[in-house]
Amino acid sequence: MAIQLSDRDMLIFKFIEEHQVLLEKHIAWFISCDEKPVLIRDRLRKLFYLDYLLCERHGGKLPWWTTPTKPLVYMLSPMTRELMSANENENDLTDCDTQRHLLEIANLRMLFLVDQKEGLISDCQWTTGKKTSARDLSADAIVSFKRNNVLHRTAIFNHPTLNREDLLKAVDATINSAHADMIWIVCRDETHQRLLQQALAGSAVASKVAFATHQEIYKAGVVKARWQSAEQQFASVISESVAEAVNWARCLTATPTTTAQAFT
Repeated sequence: MAIQLSDRDMLIFKFIEEHQVLLEKHIAWFISCDEKPVLIRDRLRKLFYLDYLLCERHGGKLPWWTTPTKPLVYMLSPMTRELMSANENENDLTDCDTQRHLLEIANLRMLFLVDQKEGLISDCQWTTGKKTSARDLSADAIVSFKRNNVLHRTAIFNHPTLNREDLLKAVDATINSAHADMIWIVCRDETHQRLLQQALAGSAVASKVAFATHQEIYKAGVVKARWQSAEQQFASVISESVAEAVNWARCLTATPTTTAQAFT
């Protein structure tokens, strides 16, 4: 049964092609931007039944997924990839770890939109990175946004597993090529975060890098999350004023404090 594809359908295809895999909630937020997320479940099911989309249950456990049923993951079908003239994907999109990585990046984009809807930021512009291989040193996303009329441009690395030398190269190359003011590294747990902080502490790029875990951002949002420097110092990386925007790097290179001191 043929259907007339709408502009919204093409937008759904565009976002899935950009992120490679998405959940229904991601798609709802992305196509609604800062408005109330739309209900699109029936449309996604119809596009799946008509072979425009592939759909499967995620095979592993996602720690941020709270319902007993594993989430449905949507991908473009070969027919839709041909319709959009999309390049063939070299990643194994059925692999649990690959899906988790891609879904975490989509989560971050959605949380930026949540903060924008709540009026904490404005003019959010997101560009998803296109990784060519597992050893690709480019950022997973480039984001620009305004906070109290102060423009921020940041590059995001999601749970990088690179060695110290490659991580330093990746951060340095991204600052130069993406013209990013900040590099945000988001990790799945505090242990991995500390290892990366130790790897970059004292380096030439340390003052440009901030760290947070996914759990922290999911709990507090992007703006209100407690970001840390490479020296494990809590610092505000999203300025409230032009003066703070000028001095943000100074905060990141301040003398380290303990977690207890940071909350007193």
